[in-house]
Amino acid sequence: MNAPVLSAGRVRPAAPVPHDRALTPLQVIREMGRNPIAAFGIHAYQERYIYSRNWVQDFMLVGDPDGIRYVLLDNAANYHKSIQFQRLTRPALGNGLVNAEGASWRFQRRVTAPMFQPRHIADFAALMREAAETMLERWSHLAQGAEIDAADEMMQLTYAIISRTLFSNDVTMQYGKMSEALAVYLETQGKVSVARTLGLPNWFPTPDNLRARGPLKFFRGELMGLIARRKAQLAADPASARHDFLDLLLTTRDPEGGALFGEAEVFDNVLTFIFAGHETTSNALAWTLYLLSLHPDSDARAAAEAAASSDIASLVYTRMVLEEAMRLYPPAPIISRDSVGEDTLGGFKIRPKTSIMISPWVLHRHRKLWTDPDYFDPERFAPGRREKIHRFAYLPFGAGPRVCIGMGFALQEATIILSSILRRYRLELVPGFPVEPLARLTLRPRHGVKMRVFRR
Repeated sequence: MNAPVLSAGRVRPAAPVPHDRALTPLQVIREMGRNPIAAFGIHAYQERYIYSRNWVQDFMLVGDPDGIRYVLLDNAANYHKSIQFQRLTRPALGNGLVNAEGASWRFQRRVTAPMFQPRHIADFAALMREAAETMLERWSHLAQGAEIDAADEMMQLTYAIISRTLFSNDVTMQYGKMSEALAVYLETQGKVSVARTLGLPNWFPTPDNLRARGPLKFFRGELMGLIARRKAQLAADPASARHDFLDLLLTTRDPEGGALFGEAEVFDNVLTFIFAGHETTSNALAWTLYLLSLHPDSDARAAAEAAASSDIASLVYTRMVLEEAMRLYPPAPIISRDSVGEDTLGGFKIRPKTSIMISPWVLHRHRKLWTDPDYFDPERFAPGRREKIHRFAYLPFGAGPRVCIGMGFALQEATIILSSILRRYRLELVPGFPVEPLARLTLRPRHGVKMRVFRR
């Protein structure tokens, strides 16, 4: 069941009910293809390690923060991005920062890191506020109680912000076409399938692969045009450099090796940061607005805080609300790794090529790590309590060397947007609207989030 459920006077936000019986490997593959977060049984939320050997691939689900630290940090060299994950992402993102390994990943991380230093991120705040105000000004012309799709509104806004901040407003992809192409890509390429599990290549003409060709052609045509235009501008007039993310990719040499990105690496990272830079944040905001609509007291408290100050540092409760929303609805619901060599994890001897799954969706709702984990409670992240949460029990942005490079950017952006909205508007979920979390590469609301907008 995905609809909100009342229990002892409290609202359980939309989420699948865990299976109470074990599934066969084929049933798991089928459920993972439909909606991965619905494939987990109740034991996944209770056990620290679940290990199985079968004819498909050895598998381990890790729900122990210390074991997660071992995989993502202490012995990260033995756990590479999984082949299954790369089969989902490589058709669009290629060998960009998300997929690269070893020397290639280290090179890309060194070159892109300066753009996400705190001083650069702080410089983006004015542009983020300006974009949010543009959206809110449009809302001001709506009738009191007018219906919007909050998920789509947040997607439009974060797309505008990523274009303004990282690409100097130079991305010409029309939002509607981009959004439609992204939805098709995620639905066809962003899910587990029997074909991929069996190792069929992405060029194999399955129905999903054929449907994905149009979106991939669209993205390549639009973004290769953007890159070509910018390269021509820089060559004709180096003084016209905008010093944004795209200029960084095109002109910065590796601090250690002196190399420049190749054309493929530039394209892969442009597409990676456009997608990751707006899609995950927009989903987090949509889920936050949904949760606040179910909890009017939290909504009123966050709104009062936003009305009292626009200084990000003073928006303590707003940040608590966002963090709790990302606990219940983590932007990336599944992190997967494959073991390179033999190892011991959680007392189990694991073989090379074992699939190691760390699911923030499961981890953030684990019965041994959280009290009343299915319920919304921003006080978990109150000062003094936030510090007691195990670093590897809460992973909205991952952890270890491969922690999301845009974490600071996303948190600042989400805080500015949420406080801007709450200062002026109250949003209510349309009664009876079916909210359903759907895991693809990210955690999206399957049907959007239809809400009514009221001026405060």
